[in-house]
Amino acid sequence: MKSCVLTRTFSCDPSRIWLYLSNPALNHWRKDVASAEISDDGMQVVELAPDGSRTEITFSSKEKPRRMTGSFVHGKVKGSFTVILLGGGDCTSVECTFEAQGLGLFTKPQKLLEQRLDMLAQVLGA
Repeated sequence: MKSCVLTRTFSCDPSRIWLYLSNPALNHWRKDVASAEISDDGMQVVELAPDGSRTEITFSSKEKPRRMTGSFVHGKVKGSFTVILLGGGDCTSVECTFEAQGLGLFTKPQKLLEQRLDMLAQVLGA
């Protein structure tokens, strides 16, 4: 199992960040997602990548707009995550904890998490 913790600050309201984190297809912010199927209750998401691979995400809790936890499966890779949004108004810190197993010898979970936060920063204009 490999894990990492990453914190990033964005200059916007936590509700806006929450919207993007809970919907990977919103405004096509996730470049690695071609489409996403979200359950009616929002607790299950199936992301379809441009290469045809799929990621199944199950949220165990969502405390809007402060915290979300869950697990995911992408092929042979399994893991869990926690996202905490701190602050409010015009500045929000996002703390992400990410654990995964089955990534392979040279894959770094921190790099995967940084890529997603970079995409989020682009769409938020941060």
